[in-house]
Amino acid sequence: MNISEKIKNIRNTENLTQEKFAERINVSRNAVAKWETNRGYPDIQNLINISETFNISLDDLVKEDNLVKNKLIAASSSRKWHFLTILYLIAIVLYIFYFLIFHKIFMLGFLIATLFMLGIETYVIIKDKIYKRKN
Repeated sequence: MNISEKIKNIRNTENLTQEKFAERINVSRNAVAKWETNRGYPDIQNLINISETFNISLDDLVKEDNLVKNKLIAASSSRKWHFLTILYLIAIVLYIFYFLIFHKIFMLGFLIATLFMLGIETYVIIKDKIYKRKN
């Protein structure tokens, strides 16, 4: 049984409408409808909310659905890489300013390239968060 069937089964077992189910786990009714029709997947926080609210283990919710497991693993990995990339780019900017202050060397081209990459990475993270909110 995949995650969409499990969510629908939980909701029907509890005799809840999509609206009431959504209220209990603090999401929109549209999100529940997407999950039940396989057009979207709950993120890890929503899975935890479902698990705690309806006393079902996370293992039972996601164990059989490989697509959800892979999506959760990929999302976690991608977040870590975005965070590390931003830290690295900030470190480079600080390094450039260190050379400017203490060695009177200003690397304008390097600074512009680094700030450009930092901007792109920040844009990607913001777009990713907006996309996740919609799903």
